[in-house]
Amino acid sequence: MLTWLTMLIQKIEGSNLVLVIVAAMWLLYLGFFFVVKANRGKEKFKTAIISGAVVTLICDIIWFFKFFDNFDYVNPGLKGVMWFCLLPVLMFFLVMFLSYVNASRYEFDKKKREKEAAKAKKKEKRRKKLEAENEEK
Repeated sequence: MLTWLTMLIQKIEGSNLVLVIVAAMWLLYLGFFFVVKANRGKEKFKTAIISGAVVTLICDIIWFFKFFDNFDYVNPGLKGVMWFCLLPVLMFFLVMFLSYVNASRYEFDKKKREKEAAKAKKKEKRRKKLEAENEEK
């Protein structure tokens, strides 16, 4: 995190708070992500991590340009607090989007598995019928 490291190097008060906020947002993000059953899985976890990292990077870049001018810290006052709300908002929308996509894929895969199971059951039924006919002959 470019913003956090720059704040830490320049010994700006509250730089540790930025790290705590980001860590808390990640915990909430992953917690909300795994609440939805369709989001559970190795590939979906990888997607969540990568997407979350991209959103965090975007927020970090925005924060850096907002709080630093020519690598010198600019204190925006209380207006600056609103910029830190960008990360939770973006992560919330990311969870909603990923959950929607994964849930639609989950339902599609579920229907596909049900069709394949019905097809296999029908095939097994025909096979047994043919075996019974062959035994009668």
